Amino acid sequence: MSFLFLSHFTYAGTTQNIGTNIPVDDHYGLALEPTPTITYRFLPPAIGQQQIEQFIEQSPVLETIKQLSQRRFIFSPSLQIVFGSEDGPLFDPVTNSIHIPYQFVIEARKRFKNKGRISNQRELNQATEDTLLHTLLHEIGHAYILDRAIPILGKEEDSVDNFATILLLNDIARGDEIAMNSADLFALEDLDIDSFDDADFVSEHSLDLQRYYNILCLVYGSNPNRYQRIFDELPVSDRQQQKERCPEYFSVINQGWLHYLAE
Repeated sequence: MSFLFLSHFTYAGTTQNIGTNIPVDDHYGLALEPTPTITYRFLPPAIGQQQIEQFIEQSPVLETIKQLSQRRFIFSPSLQIVFGSEDGPLFDPVTNSIHIPYQFVIEARKRFKNKGRISNQRELNQATEDTLLHTLLHEIGHAYILDRAIPILGKEEDSVDNFATILLLNDIARGDEIAMNSADLFALEDLDIDSFDDADFVSEHSLDLQRYYNILCLVYGSNPNRYQRIFDELPVSDRQQQKERCPEYFSVINQGWLHYLAE
């Protein structure tokens, strides 16, 4: 199967919130200088990982997460995000911490670069940042479900994919593009699979291609007029079915998560 990889790269200049003098982040459009309910810790990188550590430290993604932690997912005590762990990405409920290996970011970057979908370094950096943001929001979703004792009917992994995507679509400038870049990584990972075995079907995660289409469905449902061609890779009958289903699907998922997210 071929995949429709959309170009999701736009670059906003520095701006301000309308009606205020609060500066906003020039990548993600959120007010700066928050008081975090999320903290960061960087473990010493291994040889060859120093550049990725610096990339993450300098990324606007960290400021965006801190901003969201002020009004959408407030943690007390604070939630720690550890970069450079050996295992992950994962949320550890025992230590109330999220772990992101440097190698995960390296591998995501390689996938975008090697599949020929990125035309320059700027787009590669943007796709990597977008994937990191969605991944962090996904893991924060696990922490938030535990912290607020939110009932989950179905796979929790699917629920936190939705958590991340709904936050992007509601709160983040160019959030739809960020969501689609992160979805593209799932599609790229699916291309590496030659066959499935039983372990793939009993996993707590849905298949990569299912996660890809689920994110696209939410993006389309949030703005059908803008994304008329988002399902062009599908057969006509499936394409029409998605266009009929996804607006209602987005509405249900959106209302469900906004009920639990602080504001």
